[in-house]
Amino acid sequence: MAADPRSRYFRLSPARGDAKLASRPLDKGVARYYRLYELLSSALQDGTIAPGSALPSEPELCVRHGLSRTTVRRALDRLEREGRISRKRGSGTYARAQRAVPRFCLELHSLPDALAALESHTTTKTLRFGPAPVPQALRAIATGIGPTAYLIERLRCRHGEPLSLTSAYLPEPIGRRLRGAIPSRAAIMTILDRLGLHTASVGCSVGVAAADAAAANRLEVPLGSALLRVRSVLTADAGDQWAVLESFCRSDRLQLKVIETGRG
Repeated sequence: MAADPRSRYFRLSPARGDAKLASRPLDKGVARYYRLYELLSSALQDGTIAPGSALPSEPELCVRHGLSRTTVRRALDRLEREGRISRKRGSGTYARAQRAVPRFCLELHSLPDALAALESHTTTKTLRFGPAPVPQALRAIATGIGPTAYLIERLRCRHGEPLSLTSAYLPEPIGRRLRGAIPSRAAIMTILDRLGLHTASVGCSVGVAAADAAAANRLEVPLGSALLRVRSVLTADAGDQWAVLESFCRSDRLQLKVIETGRG
């Protein structure tokens, strides 16, 4: 199933792809807005709501999904900005014909396959590389990194269009080993593996966040747009942290799928 926009935490084994999930709260206003946007976006994309046909009215969407009028309008406003619907006062909201842009799908329950897909079908551009403080929001999970790390900030694209903006924080000794060119396709886990730093487990949380000015500019979305936020911790067998990553992803171009196995 598609990743729930409410923040979820799961641990993946690079070898087996096992996933154990536990809930973690996220801002409910953003999550509700995203859930409706994602629902309507999928219906428009797969033809459930055909071009030219009417969408449910705002009051109907409010009642059907238990949402406020403001939340419904935020979702519809985004679809209108994207040119996917037209809204006619006194008449209703209608689906518009559009060029099909299939989303790139990553199946996180099969981590090796997900990495191979990323490296085969996307490229990255390194935006920043060097010492940087670990953001306060990540310090609770970056306990093995320290307050200062080596930052690799990269924009990942497919067919020249931005998919995700990722900030990877590595311990300074590891960062100093990455003085050469960083491969344009390789995932951070692959880069570490080439250094002999093999990842034994990956802990992730998936949620939703509003795009700030920097993310909106890099990902070419309006300020405040709902983005998928993925936070990951790469850990060695001995428990050492190799890296902590935070990615902001365009939900209209990237789909994350997780099959929950071994739930505890």
